[in-house]
Amino acid sequence: MIKLNLSALAHARVGRDQSVELAIDVVPLGDGELRNLRGMLQLTRVAEGILVQGELTTEARTECTRCLTPFYQPISIELEDIVSLPGASLTPERPVRIHEDGWVDLAPLVREYAWLEMPTSPICSDDCRGLCPQCGGNRNTGECTCEDAPSGDPRWAILQRLASTSDST
Repeated sequence: MIKLNLSALAHARVGRDQSVELAIDVVPLGDGELRNLRGMLQLTRVAEGILVQGELTTEARTECTRCLTPFYQPISIELEDIVSLPGASLTPERPVRIHEDGWVDLAPLVREYAWLEMPTSPICSDDCRGLCPQCGGNRNTGECTCEDAPSGDPRWAILQRLASTSDST
């Protein structure tokens, strides 16, 4: 959770602002996790609610697309969104609002922006060797022990045999 008390700002006049520094070790997000969330947020009272702007750095827990090993991907988040005032309806465009007690949890908002910054094919390291296509073993943890597979794609084996028989005739 990324909880902030915005009751004073929610009742302030339009144009009032404040800064908040974030330094959170772990942010659980239901389907993932961020760690080492750091940065500065600028909060400004606007007519529609509170404008939240800032640049954050963090590491998002993900899985390598080559070897399927979980790891933390460093990402930078440029956050700019409006938090609705108490009593406002939640919408897909405004998924976060200040509760009646003045507190707000920015985790859903940060989660959305973090997902947008994640690479589509995260790789744990540039020299990741991936999984063996035959036995599924992780090539980063040791050498593959399965039998050497025939070269090429087995779906083309019939055509290869036809080509080799036509060459011999």
